[in-house]
Amino acid sequence: MLKRRLFLVAAALFLVFSSSGIAGAESESIVGSEIILYDEMVDILGQLEEQSDGKLDVFTLREIGIEEGRSETGKDLYVAKIGNGDRNIWVQGRIHGNEPYGTNATLRLIENLINEKDVSYKEILEELTVYFIPMYNVDGANRNQRGTILYDHETGEPKLNDRGQTITVDLNRDWVDGGFDAIESVGYYKLWTQIKPEFMMDIHHQGNKNFYGTNIPVTLSLGISLNPGGPTLPNLKGGEYEDLTRQAMVTVFDALKPYKEFTVDQYITGTNVIDIRGGVSSGMMMGINYEGLNEEGHSNPAVFLETSGQFLDGEREPLIQQNIIATHAFLSGLASGELYKADPERWNEVPIRPISGFNTDYQGVIPINPPRPEIPVKVSADHIKALVERYEEIGKFANKGAAQTLKVHATSLKHYEETGQYDKVIKHLDGFNKLIDQQKKTNLMTDGTYQMLKANSDYLKVLMEKQKNQAVGGKAG
Repeated sequence: MLKRRLFLVAAALFLVFSSSGIAGAESESIVGSEIILYDEMVDILGQLEEQSDGKLDVFTLREIGIEEGRSETGKDLYVAKIGNGDRNIWVQGRIHGNEPYGTNATLRLIENLINEKDVSYKEILEELTVYFIPMYNVDGANRNQRGTILYDHETGEPKLNDRGQTITVDLNRDWVDGGFDAIESVGYYKLWTQIKPEFMMDIHHQGNKNFYGTNIPVTLSLGISLNPGGPTLPNLKGGEYEDLTRQAMVTVFDALKPYKEFTVDQYITGTNVIDIRGGVSSGMMMGINYEGLNEEGHSNPAVFLETSGQFLDGEREPLIQQNIIATHAFLSGLASGELYKADPERWNEVPIRPISGFNTDYQGVIPINPPRPEIPVKVSADHIKALVERYEEIGKFANKGAAQTLKVHATSLKHYEETGQYDKVIKHLDGFNKLIDQQKKTNLMTDGTYQMLKANSDYLKVLMEKQKNQAVGGKAG
């Protein structure tokens, strides 16, 4: 049981939600949208455990006998266990200390489970036992640092390299043969060998990005650290993990579709996808056997989320909610069994740019010949109309009149697109852009709403120009 710390949670942690209409936001949540540091996390976990009426068990790794269950600076590593099912699931956040929202999202999910927010949360509790690690990299989180600094545990001083610089380790590259340099990597690994999870989810951040060939922002990328069709994943468990990871990501992709403010693609680095074997998720999938602790060869599929940037339309809360919706869909899909019914080939519906290779941590870049083609983002007049309706629903317009004017215009766009009148679509898109420009100047919509509508309108115009040219070319032929 977690002992309460003798200090108050900062007032900033008590989120008072605005009328922004963010999906699933709870006005009485004790988990705010501000960046949470280690001591604040510990205190929130204590409050959640007290409120849980026995549902939640918060413990440290050292409390369950894992001697290495501490950070390089000696901080305890916390785990929150909830659920009564016989299938163990591992959900972690903030393995990179400067990627904060995995902590907020996991704590909010715990709160939702305690409160049995809806029937799906009750089913999760009945079918699964979820081990949440809200802050994997506790030292890095307090420093706002991606990795962690290694320490001499006898002197308490940071370890230095030959140039006198502190040695830093990326904890998400440390689950590999010849690795486990950080003591917390060993501690978490021992927990993994004990609980033997069925599946794993890891919550990350990335920089801001747009869909390929557009100015449309991406708010979330779906990741599989050993890429489907790559050098490694098809050979694990006879291809079983290739299907299961894609099924998990398709489940998340579908769950986010109603939330038009969230835009989703596949995770990439530059022009390549990844095949990284030293990550925690990869180590789990490959059944790494460190110091003979996994002789029986346990392994499990694993996936990750990459939230784009630190703010969406000037707010942190929507990005936290995005992670909550995605991770809840993952857990609910596992609990109900619906995840296992998803068509893994629908992974090829998730947008991605053309891909020329695999970025690896064992063989540099492995080329893909021929390159994989682009899976483009889908944009239409109907999609733009749905965007306007969603932004109206979540309060992004100053008044109903502003949204109504745009909906009328989008309805005309839809008619002209569906009837192949591409010249009229292009002409009306110019008018639509003038409307949103004017509404932006007069503060009738938020900056983020304008950015998304303008980018979609511009890209639809490009698509309509192509359609027009193809139609003309067809007639000429």
